[in-house]
Amino acid sequence: QAKRHLPFFDCAYQGFASGDTARDAWAIRYFVQRGFELFVAQSFAKNFGLYGERCGALTAVLAVPEAAPLVLSQLKKITRATISNPPKYGSQIVSLILNNPQLKEEWFVNLKSMSERVQVMRKELYDHLIRLQTPGTWNHIIDQIGMFSFTGLNAQ
Repeated sequence: QAKRHLPFFDCAYQGFASGDTARDAWAIRYFVQRGFELFVAQSFAKNFGLYGERCGALTAVLAVPEAAPLVLSQLKKITRATISNPPKYGSQIVSLILNNPQLKEEWFVNLKSMSERVQVMRKELYDHLIRLQTPGTWNHIIDQIGMFSFTGLNAQ
């Protein structure tokens, strides 16, 4: 805040880090509670399995309500110049699921299952490397979270 930075969160894999969408959004809530103005770009392509549907949201948290129309007008100009008419099918699916308590709960369960599967695969890779007595330390594989992992492997 002292440097007047505007935080911009890229929230493309919400729910995959911990299996809990609320927990994965902790940092965003922390910044909001500290009084930051910020932007959150949220994609639903991965956590809803809607690849290619280009669905998501951009949320602006602003200090004063009067700024909202100004920000919206600039976002509309950018949108019009770059994508003009975005597809709506994916967004309609996300809206249907998030606005239906039963479907939303089912989505939470599925998301947790996918997150747990990623952790199981990490553990299996770790165990296999240990079993093969692969030189090096491999704890970083099971200490990481989320969809991607730095293995530390190289061509040799």
